[in-house]
Amino acid sequence: MSFEFLRDGRVWLEYPANNFYLLHTLKDINFSQTFKQEDFNKKTLHNPNQFFKRSSITEANPANFSFSIYMLDETSLNQHKLLDLLLNYSVNPTYTLDTFNLYFVYENYSPQVYYKMENCVLTSGSFNIPRNGLMTVQLSGEGTKLTRNSAPWTITPHSGYTSYPTYAVSKVFNVYIGGTTPIYKLDNLIGTSFEVQNSISWTANSTIQNSLQVTNETNTIFPSSFTLEDRSFAGNIRQYIDETNPQSKNNLMTWAEGITVQLEAGLAENNLQLEVLFENNASFTNRGSFGEVFTQSYDFRLISNPLISNIFNY
Repeated sequence: MSFEFLRDGRVWLEYPANNFYLLHTLKDINFSQTFKQEDFNKKTLHNPNQFFKRSSITEANPANFSFSIYMLDETSLNQHKLLDLLLNYSVNPTYTLDTFNLYFVYENYSPQVYYKMENCVLTSGSFNIPRNGLMTVQLSGEGTKLTRNSAPWTITPHSGYTSYPTYAVSKVFNVYIGGTTPIYKLDNLIGTSFEVQNSISWTANSTIQNSLQVTNETNTIFPSSFTLEDRSFAGNIRQYIDETNPQSKNNLMTWAEGITVQLEAGLAENNLQLEVLFENNASFTNRGSFGEVFTQSYDFRLISNPLISNIFNY
């Protein structure tokens, strides 16, 4: 017997076509696809004992995936291609998101095995920035079709790939928050996290004619196109309450709109791996947590509509 184990899997990104990137991922890899099944009653006055319903399977649900990547200190930005796809609009057509292919490859098998997910789109990216720790991004999204293939995987990673990268660590971690004046630098930080969400809607593409032609999984109707409906960019900053620092107490149990939130994290002040600046276009609500050590949390969000590439550097 030869089982397939998650620990042997590697994730590859194809974007654009015929450009392949081997990703540095954590081991929280999940992917799947299901089929839609509609039920029909068979019970009639003449057949009152037909208790079990009939099923009709003609369509597939969107495939879904999730995994986490490490943020890296790199010049090639191969690892961060997925972040570009999460944050930036497509050039043509505009006001939508670019799609890409993912490959979940198991190379240590004979024959080799890989799963391909086509026309993927990222629906969320959760950034975790601990204090003096590894910076990671949990990504999730959907695709049109998942297939399993048994064939040699002979793809070479895109130039710039390194097996032993320098991981982004938040040794420097600065957070600034406030109105037009003053802007406070928060101290006694615990950590921060924030999430970009893309709300998409898949376009129905089933008709009576093509439904009647479905006979098995090979000619099942798969999703084909989507619409980007809205987006959100929100996060959370956690801080210890310092009794001796007025700044640490002034915002406790308050809220504000049209304020600035700025985040910086990286290996050094001159080597930052992440910078976010909501300049007078954020809101926050503040809440306390009163346990053994009193802490507070700023829940912030973007309330304007800038290009994310103008406010987010990585």
